[in-house]
Amino acid sequence: RGIRMFRYKLVRWTRQIRIFFGGGKEIEQKHYLFTLPKPLAPEEIWQKLWLFGWGYNALSQTYKGQIYTMRRVVSPRHQYHLRFYKNGDVSGHFEVDNLQFPLEHLDGVDLRPLNNEERATLKKELGVDIEHSAQNV
Repeated sequence: RGIRMFRYKLVRWTRQIRIFFGGGKEIEQKHYLFTLPKPLAPEEIWQKLWLFGWGYNALSQTYKGQIYTMRRVVSPRHQYHLRFYKNGDVSGHFEVDNLQFPLEHLDGVDLRPLNNEERATLKKELGVDIEHSAQNV
């Protein structure tokens, strides 16, 4: 148990240092979903998504330009994780729940981009016009 906790803290700390020095851009670009027609404030994001089971993701790493992060827990062991940026970009992915399985989460177990159906659902929840938002397909 002690070694697992040490490993978790070490990986998390070194990841945050890499992000601080500009690392992690390729990962966020890989999980880019779309750009909102108009950037939203954190309060607006919260008001739109909490009704659909989204909550603030307190244990998330923060990337440059990021203004907010949310997660929605699904099934007994997974979550959707979203990041919102000040320029209106939204990135997100599906992964193992970081609270229940911290090491598996950091190891990227079951990590995958959102599929087109999941993207469309998120846009609907945000009230985004699917036809007129920029999207990386």
